[in-house]
Amino acid sequence: MSKRIILFNVIYYAIIIGLIKLGQDNPSSSLGYGYFIIMFWVIAAVLLVFFLIKRIIYPKTIFEKIGVFTATPLISIIVFMIIMSFKENVSSEWIFNKNGKRYKVLTFDKDKSTGGKRIEYYRSIDRIGTKEDIWIKDSTWVYLSKTGDTIKNVKYKDNIEVK
Repeated sequence: MSKRIILFNVIYYAIIIGLIKLGQDNPSSSLGYGYFIIMFWVIAAVLLVFFLIKRIIYPKTIFEKIGVFTATPLISIIVFMIIMSFKENVSSEWIFNKNGKRYKVLTFDKDKSTGGKRIEYYRSIDRIGTKEDIWIKDSTWVYLSKTGDTIKNVKYKDNIEVK
């Protein structure tokens, strides 16, 4: 395979993976990184078309054509969609302060194990006003079926399951 095609692919995926990693490391600004990814896809596609027209990259064999195809956003989009299909999305998040501690309640509309709803409770291990909250499992987590019936309750105290 052409060294130029390999180099283009390596640079393309290094930038895409880097932007995805930055978005995962800082969820509050992940939407901004999403825009950067989309802009990079457009720039990479235009650059690839330019390289093909100017014959800087000229795929001759089937492997080189596959190499050019893998440097398009289509593969990235398919992989992104597959990854997102396995990720559970928080439908609501509620954070409140009580007795000098911070508490967080997360609700998931589609729990992977039950297919229903799941409600998780967390407590901050630090006092209110610290720079970053570190959350531990707390209280009773509730697992509901698709019809809304309680399937199970799991109690936690200081990040440990209590039986």
